[in-house]
Amino acid sequence: MTPNEMPLPDDLPSGQVSPPRQRLGMIWIVPLLAILVGIGLAVQAIRARGPEIVLQFAAAEGLEANKTRVKFKEVEIGVVKGISLSADRNAVRVRVQMDKQAEGLLVDDTRFWVVRPRVAAGGVSGLATLLSGAYIALDPGKSTQAREEFVGLEVPPLVTSNTPGRQFRLSASDLGSLDIGTPVYFRRIQVGRVVGYAMQKEGAGVDVQIFVDAPYDVFVTRAARFWHASGIDLSLGVDGVKFDMQSLLSVALGGIAFASPVGNDEEPAPRAEAGASFVLHPDQATASRLPETRVHKYVLTFRESVRGLAVGAPVDFRGFVAGEVSRIDLNFDRQKTDFAMQVEISLYPERLARHARSFAEGEVSDQALRETMDRMVAKGFRAQLRTGNLLTGQCYIALDFFAKARPGKIDWRKRRPDLPVQPGTLDSLQDQLLAFVESTRHTLNHVDQLVVRLDQQVAPELVATLRDARRTLDGAERMLASADVRNLADLLERQPESLLTGKKGE
Repeated sequence: MTPNEMPLPDDLPSGQVSPPRQRLGMIWIVPLLAILVGIGLAVQAIRARGPEIVLQFAAAEGLEANKTRVKFKEVEIGVVKGISLSADRNAVRVRVQMDKQAEGLLVDDTRFWVVRPRVAAGGVSGLATLLSGAYIALDPGKSTQAREEFVGLEVPPLVTSNTPGRQFRLSASDLGSLDIGTPVYFRRIQVGRVVGYAMQKEGAGVDVQIFVDAPYDVFVTRAARFWHASGIDLSLGVDGVKFDMQSLLSVALGGIAFASPVGNDEEPAPRAEAGASFVLHPDQATASRLPETRVHKYVLTFRESVRGLAVGAPVDFRGFVAGEVSRIDLNFDRQKTDFAMQVEISLYPERLARHARSFAEGEVSDQALRETMDRMVAKGFRAQLRTGNLLTGQCYIALDFFAKARPGKIDWRKRRPDLPVQPGTLDSLQDQLLAFVESTRHTLNHVDQLVVRLDQQVAPELVATLRDARRTLDGAERMLASADVRNLADLLERQPESLLTGKKGE
């Protein structure tokens, strides 16, 4: 037995060798640690992973699985895991794995949309995605109900949940030139934009949703008036030519403008609540009209042409607009076999009452107004058709007192009382022209008589006088002629060379 050989124990079974225990333990430590680390990472990944959601879009343009990210405030909170067609093949379903931190954002009213380069009425957006690629943006809602499937927006919202301001609803007869992103102006400053619109029930009109940014939203009061400010407002009426424009942007994209009464220090105008409804008027003039709670209608009967008078024409009382023309009809008088023009006007008595300092609150009752109108008509208060613009021929109704007006009164038993009228300015001018022609004809008759008298009585004496004067002039000419001949003869006799050299000086 060599020195290196070790004796085996006697009790060890034949053919079995005991392995070294220490070396075996060191070999298994590394795999066990790797397994533990892997398990820890897996647990951490599972704990960090949020819910999986499904987004539905019309198309998957710009989206890629395992590449397209979901962002909120430019922070990545999810990634697209798969894209497939919907069951009806009308849309695409995008499966998104969200992070744990996005779990509280996935509520019922949360909105998703794809951010890509876009050119719209509101401007250009998403230019940064030209280099980085498209991504899905998220706008968290305020609901507390969790949700896992969403229908994505095809157009990015102009207002997100963290934008300060308030939203309002406008009702209009039609949309006009408005669109998503159309600006909203206050005192010609852009303070908001159109964020949506929809047809009303039964097609009666449209509802336009606008958003006014803070701090300008405080200027939207309950008495605010909104109107279309699209393009150029050019009108030619009885007051002349009017030109108005909000901005060059509104010429191309249209716009909405509003104004709000500020009230006074003692009673300021109350602010409108978020979501309040207003009427969107067609123009500023219509929006500026005060709401009329009382309307008195009268009928004016004209025996003249009402060409140039239209519905909506003003009813003017010495420069103050007291009403407007509401209807124009043609009435046939069977007894006289003649047509008359019947013009219905709407008078607003409270307008006069608000501006008349002598009126007390008790004098604006219907009975008091009737008594006042009776006294005014008795003193010559009449309605007259006048031309407001010579260029366009537009007319209006003027109310005034006429000293030589024919007697008249108002029959209050009629549903639409007749208000006495005064012949229009054109008829008055025609009467004046007829009077002038008649006067001229009378003057010409006198001139004819004068000419006959001159011819018969004065002319013979003038003829004799002229004949004597002619004889006198003829004699004078003969005397001058004979004097010139004698002088010439004397000159030639004394200076015959003067025919060639002329007369020599004395």
